[in-house]
Amino acid sequence: MKEYLDSDRVNFLIWRYLIEGNYRETAVKFQKEWHVEKPHRELDFAQHVKSHALVNVINKGLLYNSLEREHAQSQQVPRDAAAAALAEAMQLGIFGPLLAHPPPQLQEQQQQRPAEEMDQDDEAETEIGTTETVAALPASAGGDVENNRKRQIDRQPQAPLLNGSPAKRPRLSNGYENGVDAATTPMEIDGQNHHGDNHAYPSPQEGEQAPTPAPRTDGPEQGTQVEKVEELTTETTFIPLGPGLDDALTSSPTTAVARINGESAPVVLHCQWHPRDPTILAAAGTDALARIWNVSRGATTDPASDGHVNGVAPNFHTLVEDDIQPRATVTAMAWNWDGTAIAVATDSDSKARINLWTTEGAHIQRFEVTEPPVIKLRWNPNDAAILGIAPDNGGTLIMVYHALIPNSMTYFLPGHDLDSDPLDAAWTSESDFLLCGGDLLMALRCADGEITETRRFETREGDSLTQVHFDPSTSLVATCGEKGFVDIWDSSGKRREIEAHCDVVTALAWQPLQQPPSSGDERLLASGGDDGAIFIWNALAPDGKAKCSMTMGPPIVALAFTPDGAFIAGATSERILIWKVGDHSIPRASWSRAPHPGWLSPRMNPESEEEDEHCLGWDATGHKLAYGVNSRLAIINFR
Repeated sequence: MKEYLDSDRVNFLIWRYLIEGNYRETAVKFQKEWHVEKPHRELDFAQHVKSHALVNVINKGLLYNSLEREHAQSQQVPRDAAAAALAEAMQLGIFGPLLAHPPPQLQEQQQQRPAEEMDQDDEAETEIGTTETVAALPASAGGDVENNRKRQIDRQPQAPLLNGSPAKRPRLSNGYENGVDAATTPMEIDGQNHHGDNHAYPSPQEGEQAPTPAPRTDGPEQGTQVEKVEELTTETTFIPLGPGLDDALTSSPTTAVARINGESAPVVLHCQWHPRDPTILAAAGTDALARIWNVSRGATTDPASDGHVNGVAPNFHTLVEDDIQPRATVTAMAWNWDGTAIAVATDSDSKARINLWTTEGAHIQRFEVTEPPVIKLRWNPNDAAILGIAPDNGGTLIMVYHALIPNSMTYFLPGHDLDSDPLDAAWTSESDFLLCGGDLLMALRCADGEITETRRFETREGDSLTQVHFDPSTSLVATCGEKGFVDIWDSSGKRREIEAHCDVVTALAWQPLQQPPSSGDERLLASGGDDGAIFIWNALAPDGKAKCSMTMGPPIVALAFTPDGAFIAGATSERILIWKVGDHSIPRASWSRAPHPGWLSPRMNPESEEEDEHCLGWDATGHKLAYGVNSRLAIINFR
């Protein structure tokens, strides 16, 4: 039967098209005039609508229109002027006279443009493929359609990519055994022509999946250059998290991961590389998981692993004391800036504790906390003190401990509920820091053995702040919240707001600098959101426009710059894409967790389709990426 159609359904298809095409300002205006605040959440049918649905519907409509014309032509034999006029009318399509190719003027213009790569979500398989929309071409049923399509593709020249490598021929569909619709993807209905198509929506990460290319290096200042999107699936090492390491070492990597990361494996809540040593990785989570591993670059793949996963059990140090219960949870973890110590906060038997450890696993200091959990740990710039945030007697307690002596200072926020409005913190100097959460943004100072409030900032009404990040090179502060705004604050407290995302901002990060910025330089800030978009902003620009944007589709769960600031990784619950900063047209590398047997362990909440916790971080060289989610911890070799 015919599917029901109303204005909300049409509007949703148009809104999704604008979002997928990065016409975000237009999408926001359209959304306001539509009077639907969150279409993807408020409309019950939204969850069933697949990517590129509008283009899919239009393409199928064009195909149906073509079949209609051909059927009418087959029923008419022109014998007089009226019949001839009818036959001529049959050569008119939705957009006028039928053209097998674009007009010469348009073709010349498009030949001057760089070829654009796009990512098509294939309903039959998850892959990165070239997807394009071209002018409607008259089609015939059965084998004639297939033959015409093949002949057209064979006549087409291959377009060069931006970096000079030849493009692959478009992938043909797998036949028309089940009819035309069953054999094509939304963007494969018509022929494919790199010079003559009108891309329905540009998407920065799209390109056809190719074998992993050999990298070439133009020197350390150039970074790694690759021919196409590099697939990092084969460059993945999984770290076992549970007990039974002796058994794991005698098994194949795949078997080891399956046995160790089973139902009893702990859930990873935090993973952080040593700030200076790229071989040291710390991770912590549930079931008293708190370890420091010595990680070498990817072990040799075992034949039993089927060539796509390395399972290793590297040496590690445990960062929990003997009296910590096996079901304890590590609620926060943080390296100090020079990597000489790591702070670990535990929640065991409703008792909270902060311990300091050396890189070798030696215990340094212990601080008892009145009420669990400690949700944040932040070292000050000179590593002399560490800040912690925990609930206390119906409010929130801010604690600052000296690293080497058992002295502490506290500040109490009465009535602040950490469950509804979690707090974030950022040091702005050796003695000053910011607190951020809900409608609260305030500056505090540690002096003369106490913590005092120095300033409270006016925040946006109705918004709930979630993160705060300080940039010492410019003294700018960036905050974000649940309404999709990113705010830039200068040292005087003046706020400049950026309407960044259509939904919650989930990730925020300053680009690391190798040297202090000079006058006129840009200061880049990256944001990611529930809307699946990643934006890079120049925090010094007054116009509030994004410098560049990338779209991943599903919500962004984490962002991470390499320490040299050359690359940025964006993660969803299913994959990771890596771009070179300043060249966002196509990712340099892609990683997907779908084919990995190491991801088959259960989730924290089996009834939920979304993961509960994600952590992502680069090592000190920017060569390896750690990605943790639920009971799995992967190390991905990038360069």
